[in-house]
Amino acid sequence: MQFTDRMKTMIRQWMRGVCAAFASMAIYAIAVGCYIALMLLVISMEEGSSNLTNATYGLTLAVVLLSEGSGFKTGSITLTITPLLLTIMLIWLIGAVVSRCRKTNVHVYAAGLITWLAMNEFMRSGVSVGLVDDQWLVLGKAALIFSLGFAGATFPYSKLMKNCLHWYRQHVPIRIRHSLNIGVLIAAVLAGVYLAVGLITVVVWAVLNHAAVFSVFSMSGMETGSRITTSLAMLIWLPNLALWAVSWLFGAGFAIGDLANFTLWVGQSNGLPAVPLFAIFPEPISNDMWRMAALAAPLTISCIVGLLTLFIPQGFRYRPINVRHVESRSSLVADLAYPIASFCLAAGLISLAFTTLFALSNGSLGEQRLAQVGVNVMASTRAVGHATAIGLSIAWLVALISTALVFSIVWITERIRNPRSGNIPHKNGTTERRTIVSQSPQSKEEQE
Repeated sequence: MQFTDRMKTMIRQWMRGVCAAFASMAIYAIAVGCYIALMLLVISMEEGSSNLTNATYGLTLAVVLLSEGSGFKTGSITLTITPLLLTIMLIWLIGAVVSRCRKTNVHVYAAGLITWLAMNEFMRSGVSVGLVDDQWLVLGKAALIFSLGFAGATFPYSKLMKNCLHWYRQHVPIRIRHSLNIGVLIAAVLAGVYLAVGLITVVVWAVLNHAAVFSVFSMSGMETGSRITTSLAMLIWLPNLALWAVSWLFGAGFAIGDLANFTLWVGQSNGLPAVPLFAIFPEPISNDMWRMAALAAPLTISCIVGLLTLFIPQGFRYRPINVRHVESRSSLVADLAYPIASFCLAAGLISLAFTTLFALSNGSLGEQRLAQVGVNVMASTRAVGHATAIGLSIAWLVALISTALVFSIVWITERIRNPRSGNIPHKNGTTERRTIVSQSPQSKEEQE
């Protein structure tokens, strides 16, 4: 009886995993397929062709696999630029569906992963275009996507996470914990601000170059409905463009294969395809002041965030004026050591995060001159990471110099008020004159 109950429980867990994986893929694939069908229908109606809608099924499978990182090629086109907006939405959708399950464990994850891989293998074998990756790589990327979504929904509330947090609180001193938490928070804030700046930059590109986009539409002979649907479809690469904009704004730039190179100083292109998205790419900045402001943006942002972290009560609550109290001077080294440790951690996390994001945003649109589209990962990471580290270092040096100035002023004031070395400063700022009385007996001659 006990064995039967255990088997029933396990079967229910397996069914939860199967249902979660199947529901996630069904919702995602149906939504993507419906939009692709609408777009192809509008284009076919305006162009007078009825063959486009027949490609809905195969294109839907290809886009689903592309959103998981598996590119495809058809004819002279090789598309491996992952639409990060679709990837983020897919991971979020998996997490949302999994979170609906009442109980999740390893059995639920295993059953869901097997189901997810089976559906991806079905799509891989049914896609009408050639895939760039081998079978094991396609399934490996699919497994990673499902694992990220499942972990995001279950790991923060798991027993393992609670045990790790308990050990962390029990064995790590409170000041070190506070320093580590502040470092992670600084990295998250800076990454969010940089990405927001990149997104705003893309919007500015689109506003400034909208005339060029309309010119490409006119040359392509696209009608209003086709323009709207294809423009909305291009939004799936918006996070990629935001990352390229961050690299461009901070000085590293980006390239469209061997055909175009865009930096703050150069904006040249030679024979780019008539793709409306390419028309929004920027011209070089001719004004030296605006160019220097763009290059100084990460340094300025990180310096401001570092200063706020140092002085606000929710941060380190550092006060240089405390150096005037004698009892506070012994803790100055520790008060300055913990912030610099947090800043080093934040700079390292920023470099690691943007290295990963820049690598994920790249891809190809062909096999020869369009084989490398995106940013130079090392140069872009250096532009972001070095500026962030320098800005945080400047914030720490401001605190150090402020402390040195306050200490110098206090020391000079004490010397002026108490010129004799025998004067002892009290904690309240007053002084006391010490009188030295000799207790040894003196002879009459010594007294005279």
